[in-house]
Formats: sequence, structure tokens, C-alpha cells
Amino acid sequence: MTSGPWGDGRGTPWEYDAGPPRNRRLGRIFAETPNYRGLGRAVASREAFRWHFGPMYYRGRLIDGHVKVLVIGQEGAQDESLATRAFVGGTGARMQHLLSHLGITRSYLFLNTFVYPIFGQYTGRLRWLAQDPQSPIVQHRLRILDEVAARNELRLVIAVGTAAKESVVGWVAARGGRTGGVSDVEACDASVLGRHLRLIGVVHPGAAAAGAAAAVVADFRRAIGQVEAWATADRGWLPPDPDGERGAAGDFVYRSAPIPFRDLPYGISWRLGRGATSSNRADAQRSIQLFGAGGSYNARGDRPRYLVAATGSEEGYEADAGEVAYEPPRRPWGGYDRGPTATYARLLQGGVPGLPWPDAGELGLPGDGSFGLGGGYRGRFEDVSVLVLADQESHDDLFCGRAMCGDGGQHLQGFLRSAGVSHRYLILRVLPFDTLGVHWATVRRAVEHPKTVALHSELITRIRDANPKLSVVVTVGTHARALVAQLPRGSLPIVELAAWHTSGPRADWQRALDRLRELAPPTDTAPTWDWDGRRRQIPRTDLPYGSVRWRGSSGDRAVRAEEDGRPSANYLKLFAPTWAANLPPDPLSPEEQAAVDLAP
Repeated sequence: MTSGPWGDGRGTPWEYDAGPPRNRRLGRIFAETPNYRGLGRAVASREAFRWHFGPMYYRGRLIDGHVKVLVIGQEGAQDESLATRAFVGGTGARMQHLLSHLGITRSYLFLNTFVYPIFGQYTGRLRWLAQDPQSPIVQHRLRILDEVAARNELRLVIAVGTAAKESVVGWVAARGGRTGGVSDVEACDASVLGRHLRLIGVVHPGAAAAGAAAAVVADFRRAIGQVEAWATADRGWLPPDPDGERGAAGDFVYRSAPIPFRDLPYGISWRLGRGATSSNRADAQRSIQLFGAGGSYNARGDRPRYLVAATGSEEGYEADAGEVAYEPPRRPWGGYDRGPTATYARLLQGGVPGLPWPDAGELGLPGDGSFGLGGGYRGRFEDVSVLVLADQESHDDLFCGRAMCGDGGQHLQGFLRSAGVSHRYLILRVLPFDTLGVHWATVRRAVEHPKTVALHSELITRIRDANPKLSVVVTVGTHARALVAQLPRGSLPIVELAAWHTSGPRADWQRALDRLRELAPPTDTAPTWDWDGRRRQIPRTDLPYGSVRWRGSSGDRAVRAEEDGRPSANYLKLFAPTWAANLPPDPLSPEEQAAVDLAP
């Protein structure tokens, strides 16, 4: 795997997971998630799941025939919530190293017993929800597992922890296979799941933190030894991946491995998946704090303070009936951004030879490099009529993996919609670094740096060549205005907007809207040319798969901490809006209620 400034063993950030294929059923099955909150309350008489930041369905391969090893566990915590993928934090890193020791570097898929994180331990009434055949959660999970098995020739299933072991036993039983004890995976008849499939269980790595590290290591070595014996007996059963190498059980060392970028959405913070937990929950579940390389889980020795509670309001939020604010879209489930093409992805990340971004630290910008470069764009690279070049307006972009997702971007969305441009736009950030709170002269030096100008010149040249209907460049902020003057835009006219957070921007934006009307760029909806000044939700088609409905709405959702009266380089929080955090669970469907009535 490629090493570099992105982190050893992770590949490169222009390798990424685009989300479930739209021409397959698995994404639709994910979107048919049962009412976890309502079921949890009805059965456990309490909030059983950490629901504010939504579910995480998987990590790994979803393309037909690409999965040889299926890992099932219950690993959904705050890192997973931020990444919208399963097994991203500490336990995911331990299992990643186990797979690497087996020589499995790509052909794997991680799934969970519950798609939502649970409160507390896997005990009591949660077991009925997780394992009873009448439970809607069990039925939903079996549909997912059956679809994965139908689309792949699985060779090995690894059950991680008690909940997963019981789930695998239940899967075998649902297929009519022989089972042993309630969690005795290895006594099950695996042939009912796949002709060449073998089953094995391991102790959950979380037990190591509870003082059972030696037992976890011993169990991992036992499992590796069993796989080694199966592979020796049948050389064609589970060969290593082309770039993998299988190690002997006796050589196994219990450690973490970073999560490859190709398992994560494009634009995700580089901090996530680095090989350990990188965040913690706070504010009664309403926030998740992400800490950089210079910070720590408990902020030991630091005193981060958040001066804004980011309560937000429902202004601009839009969702059809039946949608859940803290889940990804259900109808249509495939309305998400799969990410840029490989060419644009590499260019935006500064990975094209001869076209790197300048060094943020050398320019005096305060951001922690471990957070990465973000997405840098929002919108489409094809069929573009309006190109927007924008200054940074909020820290939301770090968490969304896309540009202009906070309050300023939501107001820009209302502006574009009034111009009849709901889809035919591309938004580019002038810099991928954090520049908020930095003196304008320092930011201007970074914007006018020869490397910045060269990279943006290549971007705008490619965009112009690929989009013959591109008609206008809109700049948002003074730095964008300065940068566009140095770019090869040809005869493209410029429409200038003040940054939204400046004093009294609405009149300036209305003047810009009038100018845009004169230029008449190609539209995709009927323009009104009468903007009410209100923000609009960022379209779901602009955000990566797994983004919950409230993301890109309700104003700025992200806040940087202060330390000793200055912006912190190490701590940021993402807040769920208060209105969403106060939502009651949806009522159970008649089918869900009937199932609950059968619970003991």
C-alpha cells in the first residue's frame, strides 16, 4: 500500500468508497431500516441506541464477487458516526490488522449486529431485539446478510464478540442449518450459508481495555491458527489478496492498523481511521468532538472551550413524509454524491505531480494537518453552467467532506435556486485548509501562492474544457475574488458576492442575482429571481452516502474550540441541531408493534 504524507498504510485520499452501487439491492435494503428508536423504547423501556448521528451500515466492498471475508460485530461509536462507516475506530483498527495478517487487504466487508450504536452493554432486553426471529431488527439484518452471501462467494465469516456470534448462529438457524450453543459459531453448519464457507469467532477487542488483553491475544492467535490449518488443507480456499501476505499464527502481534482511505467516503477527515479512536461524545449525545494529533480523548492538559452551542433552527430543512431527520434518505436512497472522478479527486487533494497545495504550516495557517484537506468541492463536474469559487465560511466542510455546507453555503443554495440553478453548479473552495479567524493578509498570501494559482488554473482549465455550457463564475468572498483574477477563465464573466458572514450581505447578493439574470446562464429549474434571503438545505445529491438528513441544514453545525482565548488547532465539535435532538421517535408500524407484542 502507498505511503506518503497521508499516513503509512492507508493508500491515498483520492482512493475512496463511493457508496452502494445504485443498480443493486443492498442500498435499498439498508434504507429500509426498522424504527430502532421506537423498538428500543418499546422493548427496553429506554433509549437503547445512540441515534443522533444516524446509523452506519458497513465498511468495505459492496461490488458483486469482491468479498471473500465477512466480519460481523457490534462496533459503532463516535468515529463510526462521523465517518458513516462501521469499524473505523479502535476495534476496527485491531480487526484491520488481523485481516492484514491473514493477507486480506481488500476482499472484506464489515457489518454490524445493530446498524445503530448501542447504549451500554449488550445485555437484557437488547438480546431480544438482536436475536429473536420475530424482531424487525433481526429480519432486516438477515436480509442484508443473505444479499451479501448471494452476491459473493464467501469463504470466511469472522464473528467479533458475543452479539456477533449469536447473530451468526441465528443466521445459520434461519437457513435451516445445524447449530450448537447460542454463541457457538464454530459448531454451526456453515454449508447452509455458502459452499466453501467457514465460520470462526473471536473475543471482542474491547475486552482488552477491561483487563483481558492476554485472553484477546490468545484467542486471535487461535483463530489465525485455525485459518492457517484450513488454508493448508485446501490451498484454493482462501488465498491472500494480490497485495497481501499471510503470516503464521505464531508471528501474530496484537496491534492496530490504519483504515484504508478506499474504505471511507471521499473528503473524510484524515484523522478518522488512523488506527485509534479520534473523537468523543458530549452535550447529552448532541455533539461529537474530533481531536487532532495534538489533542487527546479526554483533553488531558488542554482546556478547550466552545463559545457557541450551535443550537440551529429548522429554517430551510426539507424532507418528504416518511423520512427520518437522523437517518440518510430513504426515498430515493440513491440520491447521494458518489465523489469526483479519479482525475479530479487526485487534483483536489494535491496529488497530481507538479501540482501540490502549498504547505499550510509554512504559510502561518493554524489548522492541524492531521485533519486533512477535506473535499474541496460541492456539486457536479459535468453539465455545469455556474462555477462558484468560495472562501471558507464554516468548519462544517471538515465533517461533511464537501465545500460550503454551513450557514453560508445554505444561503448560497437559496441564491442559486432563485436563479434556477438547482443542480448545474460546481462549488470550489479557494483553499482546503482552515483559514477562519486568521488575519486576511496571511490568508491572501496562501491564496496568491504560486502553487495555489497553478492548481486552480489546472482545475478551471479542465472544467471549462469539459463543460461547454459553463457561462459564469460566481465568487463568494474577497479571497475568491482575488484568486479568480489570476486564473485562465477566458471570456467567462464574473459575478461577485460578499461572504455571507459580512455585515448586511443580503442587498449585495440581490444585486448579484440581478446581474446573474442579465447573463442568463442555462438553468435546470424555473428561476424566480426573487430571493427571500432564507437558507435552503444542501441537496442530498451533493453529500456522500450515509449523510443524515439534518446534515447540511440548520445553519453552522461545526464549532472550533478556543484554548487560552485563541482558536484551538486540535479540537472541533459537530453538533446535531437542537430541534432534531428533541424529536420523539416515530411511532411503530403495525408490523413492528405486532412483533413487540410478542416480546417476553
